[in-house]
Amino acid sequence: MTRDYAKKPQKKRHKPRQPKDTPGWLWFLAGTLLGILVMTLGQLANVPDKAVKEAATAQQESHDSSPKPRFEFYTLLSESEVIVPDGPEGEEALREVQQDTVFLLQAGSFKNPRDADSLRARLILLNLKASIETFSPRSGETWHRVLVGPFDKNTQVASARAKLASNRIDSLLLKRKK
Repeated sequence: MTRDYAKKPQKKRHKPRQPKDTPGWLWFLAGTLLGILVMTLGQLANVPDKAVKEAATAQQESHDSSPKPRFEFYTLLSESEVIVPDGPEGEEALREVQQDTVFLLQAGSFKNPRDADSLRARLILLNLKASIETFSPRSGETWHRVLVGPFDKNTQVASARAKLASNRIDSLLLKRKK
């Protein structure tokens, strides 16, 4: 490869270092002192006057002398009397309501009757009384409900619900008149 020796690059001439006028630590010290001065002036500018302090204390004293609110519910509660009916009468009314109603658990609702029948078979294997009820809502479609029950007591409903939940079957509580 050929080289052109006619044009040689000139060497850069380094200028001798000139000593700096001020050292760096002096600049740092000056900046720190300037920052302290600015912060001190800012704090002094925020100090409130004596007149402002006196007005604030006078307002606090006037607020302290204002009357405290008086609540009346303490006296109303102590003066009022609530008559509680005897226990047997309330229980009889509850029994009458429970005698007129039965509880059912809806374990599922399907469009396909085969799906409803497979869930019914699964529930029968769990020793639950299951049945399928076909109904048509306003939309005209036919649905097949899988119902568990009927139950007369809340304890029976609770045990059936627990059995369904342990087998990962969601249920919906329904009340119906006998």
